[in-house]
Amino acid sequence: EDGDHIMVCVSGGKDSATMLHLLQNMQQRLAPAGTNVTITAVHLNQVQPGYDGTTLVEWLDETGIPYQIIKEGTYSIVKDKTPEGKTYCSLCSRLRRGILYSIAHDIGATKIALGHHADDAIETLLMNAVHSGQLKAMPARYYSSDRNMHVIRPLMSCTEDDIRQYAQAMDFPILPCNLCGSQPDAHRAKMEMLVGLLDSMNPNAKRNMHTALGDVRPSHLLDTGLREACGLDGKTGEIVDADRAGLIRGFDGILGASNDGDRGEGSEDGETVDGDGAA
Repeated sequence: EDGDHIMVCVSGGKDSATMLHLLQNMQQRLAPAGTNVTITAVHLNQVQPGYDGTTLVEWLDETGIPYQIIKEGTYSIVKDKTPEGKTYCSLCSRLRRGILYSIAHDIGATKIALGHHADDAIETLLMNAVHSGQLKAMPARYYSSDRNMHVIRPLMSCTEDDIRQYAQAMDFPILPCNLCGSQPDAHRAKMEMLVGLLDSMNPNAKRNMHTALGDVRPSHLLDTGLREACGLDGKTGEIVDADRAGLIRGFDGILGASNDGDRGEGSEDGETVDGDGAA
């Protein structure tokens, strides 16, 4: 949006480097049309053992994008405060996010850009469903009222494989992380394996799961509150408010079919599957 100041969080990995490069490209394309966007890259040095950000700094200098390198000893805090057998991810994420929110306000940013992608959203969906009993993933954009800040995830429609190939082709500098990926038994690592297994069974599985995050059918779920919020009867799924129900994806199908979920067994040509997988 015109006048935006986007703080791009650059971790030193392939995802954030790709995001920064694409946002700079977008900035250059929008400027002639009168949409002016300011970009500031921010890298958080967590003081990990053996850390060397030289290649990242050299690359940032080459881009011409204003940047800041912030040094905070979060690595030692995470290692010290994480109980034995627990994963580092949660505490590390909270610490980093708090620091980044503060920096964003200090530099006058209107939005924070994070490098999460489609694979991250799918893995988060599965983690929440398996471990928390919730259908919850990652939004591509949200507003944090506590921090008074808009957060965007520009890569949310990109798969990790595509990002990896692009980063390799562009020869972006990659800094190793001694926390992320250092715990092979972490839940996210297991979900990544599960997604890979599903993708081996159906090459469209990952893309279909990502599409499903934007194509929710409340009439075929068990959340009665969600049904009611969408203009449906909480118990039966019947339409009680056509205006609200009209906002639901597949509204015509709800009007024209019974709500028993029986639409045949799924196939590779896009047919849907009923509730118990039976034909």
